[in-house]
Order: sequence, then C-alpha cells, then structure tokens
Amino acid sequence: MKYRRHEAKDYARGLLQGVWTALPYNFTADDRLDEAAIAFNLEHCISELHVAGHYCSGNVAEFWALTNEERMRAHEINVEVNKGRVPLIAGCHHQNPYEVVQLCRHAESIGIDFAIVLTPYQAARSDEAVYEFYRFICERVNIGIVLFNIPAHYYPISAALAQRLAGLPNICGFKQAGPQPAATIRLRELVGAELVVSVADETPWLHNLSVFGDRWLLNFCPHLYQVPGYLPVHDYTQAAWSGDFNRAVAIARELNSVRAVHAKWITGYGGGNSRIPSHEQKIWMEMLGMKGGGVRTPCTLMSTAAEQQLRADLEATGLPGKARAARSEARRAA
Repeated sequence: MKYRRHEAKDYARGLLQGVWTALPYNFTADDRLDEAAIAFNLEHCISELHVAGHYCSGNVAEFWALTNEERMRAHEINVEVNKGRVPLIAGCHHQNPYEVVQLCRHAESIGIDFAIVLTPYQAARSDEAVYEFYRFICERVNIGIVLFNIPAHYYPISAALAQRLAGLPNICGFKQAGPQPAATIRLRELVGAELVVSVADETPWLHNLSVFGDRWLLNFCPHLYQVPGYLPVHDYTQAAWSGDFNRAVAIARELNSVRAVHAKWITGYGGGNSRIPSHEQKIWMEMLGMKGGGVRTPCTLMSTAAEQQLRADLEATGLPGKARAARSEARRAA
C-alpha cells in the first residue's frame, strides 16, 4: 500500500481531483473478457483524452455479471496498462462482505489506490445495517474506501449516516448519485472537510466546481463526450479553475447537443429506463473509435431499429466526425 489506513483521508485529498472516467468491460465472441479491448480503451482515455483517473469495475462495467476472478483480472489489466500514470479506483461491490474484503485486498496487493463499495443490495434496510457493513469491511482492509450512494436503487446514505461513516479511518470519499441538490449540499456541509465528494453527473459539474468548490468529477461521460484533439470537459474544467469562466461556459455549451443524445439513450444508468443501456454505451464508444462489442446477460442488445436511431442521433452532433478526423490526422502524421 502507498499509505496507511489512518492516512487514507489525506491521501485521497491529494489524488481525488480532476475529471475521471469509468469504462465498460469488453467481451469476446465466446463471452470471455476481451483483455486487448479493455487495455486499448484505458490507454485511449489516459494518453488521448487525458483523464485524471479511472474507476474500474463500476456499473457500466457490468460488475454484477462478472466472477470475482474476472474482476480481479480486469483490475490487473488496468494496473498493467496504467503504469502508475493516473490514480485508479477498484469497484469492489458485492452483497457478501467477505467477497468485498477479498476484492479490496487484491486491489491493495496490486497497487490500486482506492476501492469503491456500494451499499449491500439486500438486507440493508437501516442506517445501522449499512454502518455495520462498512465497519466490517474497513476493519479488515487498509485501502481507502469511497462510499457509493445510489438512493434510487439501494438504501440511501444520508448526510447524517455519511458523517458517522466518515469516522471510520479508511472511509475517504463519497460518490453521490442522488439527484437532489439539497441532499448533496447538506452532505458537503457535514462531511466535505473529511471526505472528497463527487457528484456522479457531468451536467452540473461546472456549477459544482465554480459555486461549491468541488474538485472531483467521477462519471462515465468523459470518454463519451471527448475525442483526441477535442477535450471539452477537460478544457472547460481547466478554464474554470484558472478563473476564465467566460471561456469555461462557452466550451461547456458546445456539449449541449451531445448531452441531449446522452439524455435520450443513456442518462440514469441502471434506472429510469426499461433496459440497462450497456449496449448503447458500447455502440457510442465504437462510433468514437474505441472498442465496444456485446454485453453479458442479463444485459441485452439494442434492437436494430433502436441502434440505427442512436447512431443517427449521435452522428448529427458532429462528435463522430471529429473522431474520424482525428484518426485521419494521426494516420497522416504516422
């Protein structure tokens, strides 16, 4: 480990900042992890999109359909490709706390910086149950733990419960997927001095960093909204941090057509739709020159008609055209 358990909060304050992404995993035709595609996409995000960090094995990675062995191998691939260039978070979500501990210890052993853990999917129906779940895990691992709150699907981590959990030495961050701004404001008030908070949505990011002083965006949009040579999320973030808010707003506005397509096909990942939009995201990535492919059950493929419409909608934004132009320029330069 790069730090001791009681140093996790300080370590997190130094590393959990900037624009991070979370990538899907890819599968071969015979439904195995496509290691080459996973490696390609991460390299693309680090070297071409200049993300500040990466979250492995999240919801977009279909973690629930993977064995622990597959998840650990995927974490190893991420470490091998990354070579220490950006910090990494390992998704160690599981209903069974012993399985969470196993995943966390493996992440520790291979040099991943932090783990992120969802609240348990069953049986956790009170603050006390959720607290005991995290206490059990934290006492058995050294790695810093980021809390992941999705109140629409799991027992919510209220600001008061977050404050109690922040007393555990290796709880160091909070990924907020709750849609209510008032709840997040209260969260910042109670734990913002101890835990690094990220609102898991690009849409309010400029507002959050300029008004509330947020420093960390952890979301899967950066690799969907950016292509080599066109990095609007990165650029408006840097402009805002330098105090040039006119430029930041102008750049952020450029993304409105892309946000509209995202809202139509993907927003509310894991909820609000009749299907889990894993295939949608992979088609989008393919259109931008990344690796996509199929999904693993219980996720399903889009219908042909829906896929054609998604492709047309995204093409109309001009973003795939920018990606093609960047690839052509790279070939000429080579």
